[in-house]
Amino acid sequence: MVRRREAQHPLSGGARGGLRRGLSVRMLAFAEQAVNGLMMGSIYVFVALGMMLIYGVMHVLNFAHGALFMLGGYVAQTIFMRVFDNYLLAVAGAVLFLILIGALLERGVFAPLRGNLRNQVIASLGLVLVIQNTVVAVFGPNALQFPVQATRATVQLGPLSFAVQHLLIIAVGAACVAALFAFLHLTKLGTALRAVSQNPRGALVVGIDVEATHKLAFALSMALAAIGGALLGPLFLVFPQMGDLPLVKGLAGIVLGGMGSIPGAVLGGLAIGVIEATSTLVLPTDWKDVVVFCTIVVVLLLRPQGLFGLRTRDDHG
Repeated sequence: MVRRREAQHPLSGGARGGLRRGLSVRMLAFAEQAVNGLMMGSIYVFVALGMMLIYGVMHVLNFAHGALFMLGGYVAQTIFMRVFDNYLLAVAGAVLFLILIGALLERGVFAPLRGNLRNQVIASLGLVLVIQNTVVAVFGPNALQFPVQATRATVQLGPLSFAVQHLLIIAVGAACVAALFAFLHLTKLGTALRAVSQNPRGALVVGIDVEATHKLAFALSMALAAIGGALLGPLFLVFPQMGDLPLVKGLAGIVLGGMGSIPGAVLGGLAIGVIEATSTLVLPTDWKDVVVFCTIVVVLLLRPQGLFGLRTRDDHG
């Protein structure tokens, strides 16, 4: 009788082994989705940081940032397929091209509208239509392939296998964030950017060229958009609406992290990527956006200024 009870114990022998195997499979699945989430979160960070730089320094809301992100993907794909056949040079070319476009937009569109939030929003939404329709006219409406070798090569991390492009996006994202933080806190130009962001009039009084810092902030924002578009394009093709989802999720990351906080934009973007990826382990894929935005609502109910934002008089609770 004793032997029969031991054999039927739910955690004895093979049952324990099955439980361990089940936990191991779940942990591996979670690890895989977490890495995928960090990859997409890094893309959202490129968008969130770019928008935060422009808003923080120039107090301009640029809703065309997603379209510029998409343009970076198209330029990189064109250089790679038709000019150099070198991914690094394609990314560098996209960065230079978008910095040039950004300089024209900053002088011709956003500088005259500084201080007028309503017109900034209208102008930037108009730019979205202009950029997307120009791309369709030049490249056609169909998605374009961006056959980078890194999307086919894989890296084995224990029992898991990842495309090199996934890990490249995470690594480049981390490097860009580290470089931006070092630039802002360890260089004179970075100090000037932070000074203009905090007090434009005070910065002007102490001799900082405010107009030059605006141009620099816009150039850095365009560089981040170009890199993000050039990194994402090889994974999901290049098409006219490819920047729409990163724009929405980048904005969500800014809101989650706290408006005006660069560390918040970084952690908010990464958190959204990981939440939406890991939620697919327990819910249908179609529910991932619901989970993300429900999480944001809960966070804002508990902390209206976001995770790292500063509380203002308009915040309640």
